[in-house]
Amino acid sequence: MTDLLTPRERENERTARRIPEEVFGDGGLDSLDDLYAPNAVDHNPFGSEKGVEAIRESYESFLSAFPDVSQTVERSVVRGDLVALHITSRGTHEGVLWGIEPTGNEMEVQQMAFFRIEDGLIAERWFLSDNLTLLRQLGVVDFPPR
Repeated sequence: MTDLLTPRERENERTARRIPEEVFGDGGLDSLDDLYAPNAVDHNPFGSEKGVEAIRESYESFLSAFPDVSQTVERSVVRGDLVALHITSRGTHEGVLWGIEPTGNEMEVQQMAFFRIEDGLIAERWFLSDNLTLLRQLGVVDFPPR
């Protein structure tokens, strides 16, 4: 199959994939300064973080709750300056998450991340995770019977 992406789109995809593969996969928080624009905005179900330092704190919080987290990019879609990633996250709950004490439970959840790349840097990210499944796997909530 022929690669239909332009060179810039391929580079945008590589930049976006570094978040799950390098930052979360390897704990490479030092690379955030090279990936995010200084005034970037990161949107998530709990609000928005503005600026690299606030984004770093959010990532550190998740990594402290799941220090062994691994993320697999299942598929990606790229169009111009927008990159969409479908991600599977796996890890063990070993630290406090959203006030929930460590359970030692393993999690596997589906996530979607949409990135807007500007001049080779992430200018904006929209992140959605299946938090209901995550909370169920941690034993915090239970699904109602069918």
